[in-house]
Amino acid sequence: MPGTSPDRWSRVWRERLPDDPLDVVHAEPAAAVAAVLAGDVDAAVLRLPPAPADGAALTPPPGLPTTTPTTRDGWAVVPLWTETTVVVVPADHVLTVVDEVDVADLAGETLLVPADDVLGWTPAGVDVVEVPDAATGADLVASGAGLLVVPHAIARLHDRRGTTVRPVPDAPGSRLALVWRTDAEHPHAQELVGIVRGRTAGSSRGDATVATDAGRGTGRDGRSGRDGRGGDAPSPRRAGRPTPRTPGRGDGRPRGGGGRRTR
Repeated sequence: MPGTSPDRWSRVWRERLPDDPLDVVHAEPAAAVAAVLAGDVDAAVLRLPPAPADGAALTPPPGLPTTTPTTRDGWAVVPLWTETTVVVVPADHVLTVVDEVDVADLAGETLLVPADDVLGWTPAGVDVVEVPDAATGADLVASGAGLLVVPHAIARLHDRRGTTVRPVPDAPGSRLALVWRTDAEHPHAQELVGIVRGRTAGSSRGDATVATDAGRGTGRDGRSGRDGRGGDAPSPRRAGRPTPRTPGRGDGRPRGGGGRRTR
């Protein structure tokens, strides 16, 4: 998944389960659910759409899967963290004089909304300009064409010279969760949960919290909560399969070769 970094999780996995390789598969967010359903990966780290305040159904933004996994539909959903939303502005923009930007301060600005948007949120009073993707949006911010509102990790991924990032604390955050199908749970699923959540080896198994709504965050590093590293996560398919596979970011190709994967 763009904006996440599974390398640390893979390293810890190798230390704890050296005989069961973790195969990490990078994929675009919109492809992750389909990859789990097809059996191409065992689990996935996903961004979830913002939870509507009134509990009504929400159409996921275009950069996310059209189906949102929930425990009601046979998924295990383990909340990870809620990532802080930031605004990317030109380095000489007036908003750089403050450490944090209020949503109200965005009114009157030109907002660049990418076709791979993962937030599904637009502040009031802005002039919306659609752009092909977040990378193009970052380029246009550097040229002074407008502002870009994205999760913090995506802003880091598309960092450009001549731009500056400011957190927008009162904007909806981007919720991340580890998911897998409960009818195909890999034997090492709980070990993976412990690694992703940063638990020590002695406490990593058997106490994963599965939730219908991954609204609770344990953020890190620019995300709401503790620290917020991104990455992937594997999930098991059949008992007896030695290692999980999960989705992350990049080319979205499932499977291929030895080992198991993660996205």
